[in-house]
Amino acid sequence: MRKLVRAIIVIYSISFGFLNAQITITSSSMPSAGDTLRYSTASPANIGTAWMVRGGSQSWDFSTLTSNGQGLYEYKSANKTPYAFYFFGQIGQKTADSLGGGPFVFKNIYSFYSKSSTVFKTEGLGYSYSGIPLASKYTDEDEIYQFPLQYNDSDVSTFRFVFSIPGQTLFSFVQAGKRTNVVDAWGSIKTPYKTYSDVIRVMTFVDEVDTLVSQFTKFPIARKQVSYKFLATSEKIPVLEVVGTLSAKGVFTPTVINYRDKYLSTPGGNNGLAVDFSVDRDTGTVNTDTFNFTNLTQPFAFTNAWKITPSAGVRYVKGSSAASANPSVVFSNGGLYTVNLKATSGPLSGDTTINDMIFIGWGVGNKTIVKSVKIYPNPAKGKVFFEGYASVENIQIVDVLGKVISKKQFSYVVNNNILQIDIASLPDGVYFVELNNSVYRIVKQQ
Repeated sequence: MRKLVRAIIVIYSISFGFLNAQITITSSSMPSAGDTLRYSTASPANIGTAWMVRGGSQSWDFSTLTSNGQGLYEYKSANKTPYAFYFFGQIGQKTADSLGGGPFVFKNIYSFYSKSSTVFKTEGLGYSYSGIPLASKYTDEDEIYQFPLQYNDSDVSTFRFVFSIPGQTLFSFVQAGKRTNVVDAWGSIKTPYKTYSDVIRVMTFVDEVDTLVSQFTKFPIARKQVSYKFLATSEKIPVLEVVGTLSAKGVFTPTVINYRDKYLSTPGGNNGLAVDFSVDRDTGTVNTDTFNFTNLTQPFAFTNAWKITPSAGVRYVKGSSAASANPSVVFSNGGLYTVNLKATSGPLSGDTTINDMIFIGWGVGNKTIVKSVKIYPNPAKGKVFFEGYASVENIQIVDVLGKVISKKQFSYVVNNNILQIDIASLPDGVYFVELNNSVYRIVKQQ
């Protein structure tokens, strides 16, 4: 039906000479690994309602918007994040440094996406808990866009996501609902960044229920959100997006505006540099892994001063130092490390701190993870094989919370210098195998 509707629209457009004013959005206009895209936020006050008119050949003018802050969308290949073994071949975007509180603090949160010729969708969430990289995946992926996307197209999809920590049953979080996309207008648009002659507008309505599930009860919260996204073939994110809420009477109230933008030296009236940095990994082992930092300061930093705390055991390698633009570091002690960067550029200066950015010392007790032994498959559904073991003196499996797994829940045999451990009965999650005098990390995943 969708293809038939599109064919009718094309015939109609040719007849009346409108075809050259409409565009088609495909997967090539979606983010890819390596993309770094800057955006500004603006207040939705005084934007009125005239821009909400549907139909073709519209002319939207948002050029008077004023930035009150800026941000970056940074997309990475999954293998450049701590969650490669969960989201192999997918695209990761860091969405938060930390979430939660009390005993449940989650760090280094990434959202993961995949794209094909027919869809751009959310796959799941990567996060670190107690220094261990974990993941929760959608059981029904959220299809953000379906391709090709043209004027008058529409689609409806469902999604379901369950967040839970392996090894604990105190709580879980369930998000389920329906996404409706309608391409309700096309035309040209002016923003403070640029004028686009050909864009389409996608009206998205998300109707979902967020449920916190405890051992004793459930707390469902209904949420309805509407967004209007203006898409151009030349950009990887909406050139402008208006997000808001919908009342029971169907009245849309805008709450925030985001638009594609260049770097502004004084967004929101704050003088100084936009100091930012990243690191190619956030977890590793003592005296083994090298952490490569990338300075993302805008527009440019002439001098840099890195401070990593605690400082004991921090070694700069590859000829770098605390004054380098992009230093490389090896850690000699285990624990959590906070990273601060102070940058200056002429009269401008600024600094950024990321607390507990790096965790060193995976393992059980004072032992660290060994990487020299070949382990496969990992993640595994049932049997895991360890090469180079002619015998087993002792074996123990521990979950991420330090609980020793009963030997009734797994079995093992040794044959031809290969140890085979059957973990089919274990819940999904990350585990540590203490084998003879070494420790290995394995992942159980369906």
